[in-house]
Amino acid sequence: MAKHDLSKRSVRTKLSKRPGRYWHRLAVGRSFGLAISKSGAMTWKARYWSKDEKYRETTLGYVQSTELRSGLTYHQALSAARNWFESDQVQKDTLVHHTIHHKGRLIFCPYGDVYTVGHALRDYVEWKRIAGAKSGFYSLVSLINHHIAPRLAHLPLTEFNGRHFHQLCIDVLETPPRKGNRPNAPRVRIADLDREALRKRKKTVNTLASILRVAFGLAWDNGEIDTDRPQRCLKHLPVAERPRTLFLSREECKQMIDNARPDLRDLILGALYTGCRVSELINLQVCDVAQEVYGIYVSPSKNYRPRYIFLPDEGMAFFLSVCVGKAGNQHVFLNADGNQWSSRYKDLFKELIERTGLPPDTVFHSLRHTYASQLVQAGTPLSVVSKQLGHADIFTVSRTYGHLAPQSAEIEVHRRFSPLCEENIGRVSEMKCELDAVRQRVRPDDWRSYGAVEEDYNWPRSNLSRFSGKILAQIRR
Repeated sequence: MAKHDLSKRSVRTKLSKRPGRYWHRLAVGRSFGLAISKSGAMTWKARYWSKDEKYRETTLGYVQSTELRSGLTYHQALSAARNWFESDQVQKDTLVHHTIHHKGRLIFCPYGDVYTVGHALRDYVEWKRIAGAKSGFYSLVSLINHHIAPRLAHLPLTEFNGRHFHQLCIDVLETPPRKGNRPNAPRVRIADLDREALRKRKKTVNTLASILRVAFGLAWDNGEIDTDRPQRCLKHLPVAERPRTLFLSREECKQMIDNARPDLRDLILGALYTGCRVSELINLQVCDVAQEVYGIYVSPSKNYRPRYIFLPDEGMAFFLSVCVGKAGNQHVFLNADGNQWSSRYKDLFKELIERTGLPPDTVFHSLRHTYASQLVQAGTPLSVVSKQLGHADIFTVSRTYGHLAPQSAEIEVHRRFSPLCEENIGRVSEMKCELDAVRQRVRPDDWRSYGAVEEDYNWPRSNLSRFSGKILAQIRR
């Protein structure tokens, strides 16, 4: 996708002449763009990825300009491109990659009279199909297909023991994570992994252990096995949670807002005012704004839990202004084309971060962390932050943002403590300079450094996992 807003004439006139096109990806395998010839003539283009794995391109028309009034405007060309994509000839010849290959199904089919690990996983998946959230279900199936099925699905469940789990841990820790449709990267020995990579892979192992534990427990409950040894073999690897440290200051948020294009700016403001996930913002409808509470209603999405998000006056005014002129069933946030946002926001946001010089690891989801972090720093109770974010309890908020709470604890103690000794109350004004000096000395200059993570965060001081064996020496880093 191009890093230029082709809908603006001022942007198009500044583009340089080159053999290649300036493309915008409209969908997987479909792009709309602009070509500039050596003479400076501009033409609208469209292309799709064909079944013979080549791009097929067409010219839609010249770009309308002051010299060429008969040309096509941006929106006219975009409409022509979509009509071309929907034509029968293009539809039959288009090849779309990046589909969900498993489509919510396991890549294996357990068979035979012997109850295997594969049978247990199948029963668990079928239970989660009716009992779990949709997004969580697809993640579950993907983890099973990628990590567990190739290694354990064939094994009789009653034969599963600690050695099998040990080998699973080694395989997962040494196997790089899969990225899209790219070929799998070569294995890396545990001793050669950096701290952060090892921490993340340990968390993956623990997630797999939890999946197996529930699947084996369901098999035990259903009477498929007569021993609970498979469950008792599963242990969590010791790994300390890393608190969230990547979030933006108020000044950085304002800098980002000032430099964003209008449609992306609205989406960013929506995230900073509510802490919503991007999928929740994209699906938000006008009828969900200011209906029953002074805020917005978020429909069930990730975890089947709907919620209300309360807004400050500034945020409420913003949402009401964005909804002006829209019907109740229309989406609140639309892109420059007047359509519902797609994954295109990722590229636009990445380009904005690069252009404004903000931390390169900042992604759109960082705005949710920014919202939560700033609320916690301002002294908001964790229970309130948890409800605003849509978490079931405060555990996740405490684990992720609790390192920011010491500052709010200090504020609360100053605000709530009742006077106790008249003599010391009088000393407060007399020792104002000394107290200010202490406060300045103990408070960090960098607002990000509250609860800074120690360098050796990968090994907790209190090992609650009860894990033992050879693997303990290999991962203790």
